[in-house]
Amino acid sequence: MQLIIEITQQSIAAFQLTGNEIQLLEKVNCTKRTDVGYKEVLTQVIEKIGNLDRFENFSCSYFAQEFCLVPNSLFSASTPETLLQYTIHKPISKSDVDYNRLPEWSSVIIYQLPMWVKSVLILKAPRIVIQHEIAHILRHLTTGSLIPLRSHLVIHEEQFSFVVRKDGNIAHTSIQEYQSEEDIVYHLATVFTQLKIESKNELYIHGTGEQVEGIQKRLETHLKKIKLFEQSKIEIQVSNHLQYQTLCV
Repeated sequence: MQLIIEITQQSIAAFQLTGNEIQLLEKVNCTKRTDVGYKEVLTQVIEKIGNLDRFENFSCSYFAQEFCLVPNSLFSASTPETLLQYTIHKPISKSDVDYNRLPEWSSVIIYQLPMWVKSVLILKAPRIVIQHEIAHILRHLTTGSLIPLRSHLVIHEEQFSFVVRKDGNIAHTSIQEYQSEEDIVYHLATVFTQLKIESKNELYIHGTGEQVEGIQKRLETHLKKIKLFEQSKIEIQVSNHLQYQTLCV
């Protein structure tokens, strides 16, 4: 049995994974979006779960908007904080920088991981594996379907992440904010056009929660009306992205 934590800017949720069955244990919205506010919510979620001894494995998906994906050679020639600083404008502390190695892709994902995440989770569950949400998707993209064109879209309340595999390579990774499903359609259309995705492909849409699931259905309807996506096999897989965390423990 595995405890799965999902941390986004909008909420923090805990799930229990038993076999292939995933169950929501607790979810709390983040109304105070400060380090102190987030830490309070994460602590509250962990306390409400109760005794953690019943879990064999522990994992956490952190949705960090500040991230970069670099090849192993570049990572070896510099430092994580220097490479991440190239991609963002605000100063970032070395203690708030973390990374996940992706040997499957000969790459490393570097991202901002605030100390409040580690201070709570490592104290409560020392064996927990904390990784960026996109790291879990990229690990999954080395498994499953043999179709060379696959995309994964994970939708949260105000933001989404999007990953495209084309010709066996990572062709695109991004995190964006949105106000309506039309914003997501625009981003997907822009990426598909830039990458010249015109042949048969698979597009998987993930995300949990009543609000998000409503957006997924409307998004699917929109995409099926657009010629650019007529070659896309679109499938909504609400919680599958959470199960990808099993690939990191």
